[in-house]
Amino acid sequence: MKNIAKATALSLALAFASASAMAQENIAFINAGVVFQNHPEREAIGQNLEKQFKAEADKLAASKKSIDGKIAALQKDAKNLRSADIKKREDEINKLMRAHDEKARQFQQETAKAEREETAKLLGAIQDATNKLAKEKGYTYVIDANSVIYAVDGKDITEDVLKAVGGKLPEAPKAEEKKAQ
Repeated sequence: MKNIAKATALSLALAFASASAMAQENIAFINAGVVFQNHPEREAIGQNLEKQFKAEADKLAASKKSIDGKIAALQKDAKNLRSADIKKREDEINKLMRAHDEKARQFQQETAKAEREETAKLLGAIQDATNKLAKEKGYTYVIDANSVIYAVDGKDITEDVLKAVGGKLPEAPKAEEKKAQ
């Protein structure tokens, strides 16, 4: 009987201690996806990447067009060519296609790497702004809004972090515009 009383007393003490500790926690949430999508540098980075890789993309497109032209010419001329000539052209086309595919694969890897690096920089800036804001406002934890099932109003710091990185939330459509449509 004494063991049951001790276990009950210990359980109650732990329950009150954990409730007290939870009351001291200051938890906020942030929608990191919204901050990322509305980051002021995101579009500029996308445009810079596009400019950076445009020449190579154009070369690849021209190469593909040239190969397609050779295939069409072979199909058109095949009935008038000897089988040895057809085989020679097919080998040439296959060689060009393999070279094109390798260049396209390398291009895709380079662009993906550059996009990952730029995304990491943006996410780092968002993380730094979130950490700074959390320290300033005394938040113990900041959780991604997509992981939150319930939160008290006023604990969403998405807009504050977005302002800290120099962005702003897009304006919601006005009621008058909705009625007109």
